[in-house]
Amino acid sequence: MNVWVVIDKLSIEEDGWETHLTSVIQGYVDAKYINARVEEVTEENLLKIESHFKTKYITDKDVFVFPNAWTGMTTRIKHWSELYNRPVKMIGLWSRGCYLNTDPVYRPKEDRNWRKVFERSSFRCLDKSFFISEYHKEQFRIYVSKQVFPDRLNVCKFPMDYLTMTLADKALDHFKQDIIVYPWENTFGLEEKIIYDFIRAFKNYKVIFAQEKGRMSKEQLLNQIAPAKIAFLPYLHPTIGQEIYECCILGTIPLVPDIDGIDHLVPDEFRYPPHWTSNILNYCMYAPQLIDKMNNLITDYDRHSYTLELHTQHLTNEYFDSEEILNEIFG
Repeated sequence: MNVWVVIDKLSIEEDGWETHLTSVIQGYVDAKYINARVEEVTEENLLKIESHFKTKYITDKDVFVFPNAWTGMTTRIKHWSELYNRPVKMIGLWSRGCYLNTDPVYRPKEDRNWRKVFERSSFRCLDKSFFISEYHKEQFRIYVSKQVFPDRLNVCKFPMDYLTMTLADKALDHFKQDIIVYPWENTFGLEEKIIYDFIRAFKNYKVIFAQEKGRMSKEQLLNQIAPAKIAFLPYLHPTIGQEIYECCILGTIPLVPDIDGIDHLVPDEFRYPPHWTSNILNYCMYAPQLIDKMNNLITDYDRHSYTLELHTQHLTNEYFDSEEILNEIFG
């Protein structure tokens, strides 16, 4: 049996969880002494896959895993599977797509129809599609899959539990300080104004604005987050929550707007009404409440850190564990 992990580097973030899935699967194979070979497929070696189909190196028992199913490689591999009569198993995980109405990248303001067709093609190539929550799954059903192959739509924990190990030392290496960090490199005009107002308002705290430091690697960003007590994450659209999970593991409170699609990932006390930061006029009106809330989170951090610790375990148990996807691959 071969397990092929298909990585589309154009559709994933640098050092995103998708880039670690191959090693997670390989570690499981080694620990359980499973007779399986795990290989990574990228655009650079994709043509070799067709050769493997031709020579029957790929068998009916092989499994293709797409950490980000938003890729054109699903259709090519499905084509070769049918062309050379090798009905391999194909499973994919969906993180983003045009089915998320407020996503500014995957759901642009122009025509969405071709994007829906593209995602529907990938969906129909896959034996099973996995989503991190019922919210994501239902949005995909409404906008993309409709009533076709409903049994292929599934909710599954995403394999990010490796983060608890990789970030453990980083969490221990940093003492918590009165720091508020905005860890995103890019900002819209509104967020930039809000951050500079934080600098004005929190004179006794340090406010780190990642954009001012130039482009940083994932490792550098995590080093900025680790000593901070709060990470300000003003999401405009649903997310699967890798950044939220990273913050929790590092003991940094993720402060997020209370929007559909991420509300289940953060306790009530770490959320604020989204209209507080929806535009500059609203921010001017509600800034005292937001600043008050952040002040409370910092001054009473020890009590909130206990909630954070319990919630981190909850996230691991309910959303970010690899067991389900490994069972799906190996049975």
